[in-house]
Amino acid sequence: MTVHETSAHGPVVRDRYRPAEFEAERYSPENLTFWTPIVVRLGRIRHHDEVLDLGCATGGLTAAVAGATGAYVVGCDRSIALLKYGRRLRDRASTPLVRGDGARLPFGAGSFDHVIASLVLHQVRDSQEVLIEAGRALRSGGRLLVRTVTPEAARQWVPHRFFPSIAHAQAKRMPSINDLTDRITRAGFGNVATETVVHAKRLQPEEVERSLRRDVADRYPFVDDDELDRGLRCMRVDWAARRDAWIDERRFSFLIAGKP
Repeated sequence: MTVHETSAHGPVVRDRYRPAEFEAERYSPENLTFWTPIVVRLGRIRHHDEVLDLGCATGGLTAAVAGATGAYVVGCDRSIALLKYGRRLRDRASTPLVRGDGARLPFGAGSFDHVIASLVLHQVRDSQEVLIEAGRALRSGGRLLVRTVTPEAARQWVPHRFFPSIAHAQAKRMPSINDLTDRITRAGFGNVATETVVHAKRLQPEEVERSLRRDVADRYPFVDDDELDRGLRCMRVDWAARRDAWIDERRFSFLIAGKP
C-alpha cells in the first residue's frame, strides 16, 4: 500500500514495499509477546470468535492473536507485496490473508465479532469511511479495537525527537483522541473507552540510525543534509551520555467501542 500525505515540510510517502523489513520490525518476537495479550484482553477475544485484523500487513498480529486464543482471525490489507510475503511465511488455512480496501471491505454484513485496526487509521484516505465499513462488518454487540499514537506521543519517539521536521510531520499525520472518538461515534459505535499503554522499547543505536537513513530516503525527502547531520549528532550524544540501556518509552492509545 502506498499512501501519500501532506505536511508543512512536503509529502510524507509511506511505501510499504519492504515486506521483510516491515515484518522484522513490526512483528518481532518481542513486539508480539508484548502486544498480543494486550490486544486479546482489550478486544475481549475468545476461542471460536471471528475476528478481522484490518490493515494486517504481513499478518504477524493476525497469526499471533489466532494462536493465543483459538479464534478464527482473518487479515485484510491493500498491499499485494505485504500479503504475498505473509502468505509465504504462514499457513493460509489457519491465517487467511485477504486483499481488500478498508473503505469497501470484501466481507458481508455482520461477518465478525471483533475488528482490530492497529496503527492503520492514520494511513487511509478517509478514516470515517473505514470506520463505517468496520461497523457494517461487525455483528450487533461486536467490538472495535483501534490502536493509535497521539500527535504529542509521535513527536517524542526516538528518532523523531531529534529531527524537528520529522517530529512535525509525524505529529501532523496522527489524529487526536478527541477526533478519533468523534469519528468512531459518528460511525455508529457507542461507549467509546480509551486506554494508554507504554511500551518501553530497548533500542540499539546502530539499528536506529540504519532505519532512520532508510526512512529519510523512502518517506522523509524534506529532511536536508544539515538537519540529518545535526540530528544524528544529537542522537549520538544522547546515547553516549547514558550509562545503561537506551530505552524509548513509547506511548500508544487504544480506543475500544461496541456496536449496539
